[in-house]
Amino acid sequence: MMDQYQGMQLGELSPHVFAIAEAAFRTMVKESHSQSILVSGESGAGKTETTKQIMHYLAHMGGSSDGVEHHPDQAALESARPVEQQVLESNPLLEAFGNAKTVRNDNSSRFGKFVEIQFDKKNRISGAAIRTYLLERSRIVNINDPERNFHIFYQLCDGASPDERKELRLKTAADYHYTNQSSCYTLKGVDNAEEYAATRHAMDVVGIPKHDQESVMRVVAGILHLGNVAFKGSEDADDGCELADDASRAALNDAAAVMMIDAERLAKALKTRTIVTRDGSIEKPLDAAAAANSRDSLAKTLYSRLFDWLVAKINESIGQDAESQTFIGVLDIYGFESFKTNSFEQFCINLANEKLQQHFNQHVFKQEQEEYEREAIDWSYIEFVDNQDVLDLIEKKNTGIISLLDESCMFPATTHEQFAQKLFQALDGKHPRFAKPKRSQTAFTLTHYAGEVTYESDFFLDKNKDFVVAEHQQLLAASTLELLAAVFEAKPEPDDSNKRGGRSAMKFTSIAASFKGQLASLMTKLNETAPHYIRCIKPNGLNVPSNFEGANVLHQLRCGGVLEAVRISCAGYPSRKPIDEFLDRFGLLAADKDALFKPGEEGKVIKQILDDAGLETWQMGKTKVFLRAGQMAVLDVLRHKKLDAAATNIQKFVRRAQHVKQYKATKAAALMVSRWTRGMLARRLANAMRLERAAIRCQARARCAMATRQFRKVKSATIRIQAVARGIAARARYLAMRKERAAVLIQSHVRMCRSRAEYLSGRRAAVAFQCAWRCKMARRAFAKKKREAQEAGELLKAKSELEKKLELERTRAEIERRKQVEAEAQRAKEQAEMAAKMAAMQADMERQKQEAAAEAARLAAEQAEKEKIAREAAERKAEEERKAAAAAAQARELEALRTKEAAMQEEAARIQAEAKTALEAEQVKVAELEAQLMEAATENKELGDQVKELSERVMMLEAENTRLKQMAKENVVAKAASKHVLSPSRGALSPGTPESFVSTPGKLGDDDLERQQAAELDAKRVSLANARSQADHEVLLATIEKGGEIGFSGGQPILACVTFRSLLHWRVFELERTGLFDRIMGQMSVAVENNTDNNAQLTYWLSNTFTLLHLLQRTLKTSSGGAGGRAKRSGGGSIFERFNSRLLASRTPTKKEGDSETPGIPGVRQVDAKYPAFLFKQQLTAFVEKIYGFLRDNMKKEITPQLGSCIQAPRQRGGDTGGRRGGGVNSLKSPSATGSQLGQQLGTHWRTIFDGLDTLLTVMRANHVPVFLVRKFFTQIFCFINVQLFNALLLRRECCSFSNGEYIKTGLAELENWLIEYKDWTGNAWEELRYIRQAVQLLVIHQKPKKTLNEITLELCPVLSIQQLYRISTMYWDDKYGTETVSQEVLVAMKELMMKDQNTNMSNSFLLDDDSSIHFTIDDISGTMSQIDLNAIQVPETLASNPAFEFLLRAVGSEA
Repeated sequence: MMDQYQGMQLGELSPHVFAIAEAAFRTMVKESHSQSILVSGESGAGKTETTKQIMHYLAHMGGSSDGVEHHPDQAALESARPVEQQVLESNPLLEAFGNAKTVRNDNSSRFGKFVEIQFDKKNRISGAAIRTYLLERSRIVNINDPERNFHIFYQLCDGASPDERKELRLKTAADYHYTNQSSCYTLKGVDNAEEYAATRHAMDVVGIPKHDQESVMRVVAGILHLGNVAFKGSEDADDGCELADDASRAALNDAAAVMMIDAERLAKALKTRTIVTRDGSIEKPLDAAAAANSRDSLAKTLYSRLFDWLVAKINESIGQDAESQTFIGVLDIYGFESFKTNSFEQFCINLANEKLQQHFNQHVFKQEQEEYEREAIDWSYIEFVDNQDVLDLIEKKNTGIISLLDESCMFPATTHEQFAQKLFQALDGKHPRFAKPKRSQTAFTLTHYAGEVTYESDFFLDKNKDFVVAEHQQLLAASTLELLAAVFEAKPEPDDSNKRGGRSAMKFTSIAASFKGQLASLMTKLNETAPHYIRCIKPNGLNVPSNFEGANVLHQLRCGGVLEAVRISCAGYPSRKPIDEFLDRFGLLAADKDALFKPGEEGKVIKQILDDAGLETWQMGKTKVFLRAGQMAVLDVLRHKKLDAAATNIQKFVRRAQHVKQYKATKAAALMVSRWTRGMLARRLANAMRLERAAIRCQARARCAMATRQFRKVKSATIRIQAVARGIAARARYLAMRKERAAVLIQSHVRMCRSRAEYLSGRRAAVAFQCAWRCKMARRAFAKKKREAQEAGELLKAKSELEKKLELERTRAEIERRKQVEAEAQRAKEQAEMAAKMAAMQADMERQKQEAAAEAARLAAEQAEKEKIAREAAERKAEEERKAAAAAAQARELEALRTKEAAMQEEAARIQAEAKTALEAEQVKVAELEAQLMEAATENKELGDQVKELSERVMMLEAENTRLKQMAKENVVAKAASKHVLSPSRGALSPGTPESFVSTPGKLGDDDLERQQAAELDAKRVSLANARSQADHEVLLATIEKGGEIGFSGGQPILACVTFRSLLHWRVFELERTGLFDRIMGQMSVAVENNTDNNAQLTYWLSNTFTLLHLLQRTLKTSSGGAGGRAKRSGGGSIFERFNSRLLASRTPTKKEGDSETPGIPGVRQVDAKYPAFLFKQQLTAFVEKIYGFLRDNMKKEITPQLGSCIQAPRQRGGDTGGRRGGGVNSLKSPSATGSQLGQQLGTHWRTIFDGLDTLLTVMRANHVPVFLVRKFFTQIFCFINVQLFNALLLRRECCSFSNGEYIKTGLAELENWLIEYKDWTGNAWEELRYIRQAVQLLVIHQKPKKTLNEITLELCPVLSIQQLYRISTMYWDDKYGTETVSQEVLVAMKELMMKDQNTNMSNSFLLDDDSSIHFTIDDISGTMSQIDLNAIQVPETLASNPAFEFLLRAVGSEA
């Protein structure tokens, strides 16, 4: 791009810094006058980068190609550097030591720089000189957040080599006080290590020796260590201060070691100050604050001296040309700054910008008007803003701000408040550019050319003092580091011992005054040159591209005088040309061409040209023509039209001649080419025919040889394969027979144990039956004795005998129970022996397996030996003519091996026959045992039924026995009462003798007979009611057996509602004992067990059982007095009553005070349920969970075979047809994609899964399964799909590809569409797929290498663990676009995190676990169900026609 502007006039091309540099260079060459380019603008506007571009262009224009031609030897050639390269490389070096990050600019220049590029007589760069101004020393010790210190500190901390870090004792930037005052350590897009390498390279190019470079880095490191030295007050106030802690002492030692000075002297120089008096020097200890200031002063002095040394070294290395007459100066100085808090640095920076603005006004506005006067044209004076008053306010002697500041600094006791008051008294209200803020006593406001700036004067006095402490000077001058010793070399000074008073051994110099003098010399230098101006405009305050803040840009243009310059140019004559140049350029527009060559006619010709162009208000000066804005463009358009017309006419004739010449040459060439082409084609045809005939012959013979060789190979391989296959088959059959024999043996023993256990169980049942039968016989005998007894004495005697027999029977039952316990112990012992035998058999089987494995290994070795021999035989066969004898021996050996193999096959056949015989014998035994087992099971079942019937009869007999005991007691009492009222003739008998209780049957009272008859009538009535209830129960059980034929009514299951109302009506929930619940559960269990694979039946029974359970949950409650009543009569009653009472008491929940009752069902009363009802509720709960598990397992079995293929995209075939649904990436993007296209992209496996989900959801909705239960079910199913797909993806590398990721993403998107379609029934099941969704998103995302670890773990895949992300990243491969996986840095970071996690996590598995547990309770679902209206249920026809179930037709609650 620099070549485009070379030699071009300013304005001919688009505006660019290269155009300004070209203009300056051409002006210097043409006029032999020095030039200067002034780059100005606000901070962050790009002045530094603009300066670099200008210096690059000047180096390009003035560079010497023979810069190293005077160095004949190679060493000198390598060490010599062209001047222009040294000048360019000085920029990064000075930026590293003088630039820093500020609020407005990441690379802000914190010093001013004026570069003089000197040129020789041949206009080549011959030397250069760099001058710097006002380095911001305070930044070394104090920075604000988010600014940074100078770049070199961070570059050294991050870019130093391990050896350098060890030698300089470096840490990170965050560990140093001078760099950790701000949280910003790195810049966006900048690598500190790379910048450090560039700085060292710049030092090499500039010519700084290696040992000096190391010394520079030592000083920088020493400043960093020095900043970590902290102080605290000493216990004795007279001792001053001491080091704060061990870290401060270590930092002090590090600083002293790096800078090669004595640590004790350094500590003393920081903690004490020498006061010079007339009588001598006095050492004064410093407090902690003063010592910290001394430390900071030393750091600032070190860095400023180092910076000055670098500039001097650069100038010395580059060199100055004493014979040079011209130069181009480039000024890069800090821009105008206005922050929230402005201090002394901003004051000096803005003073420099005011000086430059005045220079701009003088050379732009005044020069423009001076040219008008010089050319003697008519013009009017144009006003412009002059900032001389601001400069007078700052620089004026005695009353200027700098003078007042120096005056205050002369007095050490002056404070910043006193300085501020002095300013207010001298300037406030007396100067229009000075103002005092209302809310501050130490701040003042100046109105600069760029706007108002408020300065805080708190640190003006301290920052204006530039002094070197004598102790510091002596300490650093004594350093063994050559650089420090040279920089701080003591200079002879006049003896001031006779000065009055005592003071510290340090000299004061005003920085503001020095800077003022530097600016004056700079202005003098600039006034000697012809200036060229570049205004840098900052587009926005956010430092982002393509964002222009109009108000901010307009403010900069106005304050920089750009608008004034444009206004002057527009009001005047911006376009001007010398008369000669004007005629040279536009003379072709003149009508009279001859007048151009006549002297003195120039004015007329120019007037004619401008009049013909229709231009007015132009003027002609003495040597130039002045045109208004836009008139030059009109003339250029006319000139271009004239030139275009002439060029068109010339091109017409030239093209005609060219075409004629081209036609003739083409014709001759075509004839020549056609002749040579025909000959070449003929020769090529002949060669091709010869080659074809030779190739046919060669191919025929080659194919013959290849076919023969292939045939021999196939034949040999076939023979070997057949031999190996037969051996493997024989060994497999042998092993299978041995395993089958062992399995049969184990099965026979297991069946024997099972038959024995069933036999013992039947035996125990028979003993229980016998005991019950004996009890029954005893009760019958007792009843017979009761009927035969006529008197109370005989009845009591019979009762006592019967009680004794009952006690005897109980004792016998206890003996039988003990026998059963002993039998159980014997059975346990036999089971232990059987387990030991089975363990021995298993050990025998393991041994046989090992022998079989050894045999297989031996056979494999023999087979390998056989194959080896066969190979040797094949090799020898190829040499049979030369080695016939050896071939015969090998053939005999091969025959022996074949004989051995035949013998082995015969042995295997014999073993197989023996195994088959043994297997048949074992099968016969097994058949016999199975028959015996079936007989025992039949007998056991019959005995069980009998035991159950006997148990019911025993209960009835116990009730009858209790009733008879009560009647006997009443008869005894009645007899005793009648004995006391006998006549006196019977009084001879004593009431106390046994004879008094003797009576005859004929004498029994009428009341007793009536009670006996009433009791018998009640017993018959109870028996009839029981028979009727049994018949009703059978009808209900028959209805339950019909199952799915009953259906639903109003969305509610009829069977559950009818069953609940029947149990409620019969008061079954309040019975102490009943077998109806067990029979109901048995009927439902049979219906479910016979349909475990039928989802329709399972969902039907799930809906019914859960509805019944919900009704029980809302109706049953614990009996308040049940436990107490049972406790009172625990001493009596049957065994079953006591067992039920204890079990119910243990199962009954204890209701706490304040607990609320379960909400009931409208029209249904709360029931005080007994133990059987609560047991039925628990069984029903377990049954609901069992049906739910069947449904879940059926769905898993259906989709599991499909999930393995859903992670791998199927191969596209021409005959593949679409299915039910599907879709790929393109189809998801295009809403018009058809279902057939989606099906083709998804494949049959995804379609099978969707069909299964649709079918199951349809069945559930048809059977009115509760919505909450359906949502939980599909949530668990989608969790299973997520686990299976994710684990399969991580275990199969071929599936971790880009195309498979797109395929899975398509399937997941279709799953999402399915979930959205049925959202009311599926709930939040989509969240369960988060693992596979994020894994697929990682597979299909583009530009993986550009993703950082934080973007992957926090934004892209926050759910996945580091192990899972690492495995996916390492297994990924792109079979579609060939892209790479994540970057190597991310993989290394993942691996490091995995190594750290190994110490905290016990498991490093990256796979997911499938959770098959049930994550909800019956209360959760019951709480979500709506009220069930039992009155709206339609009663089945079979029950509606039965009179016993008339209560179902009435309203709920009316049957009570």
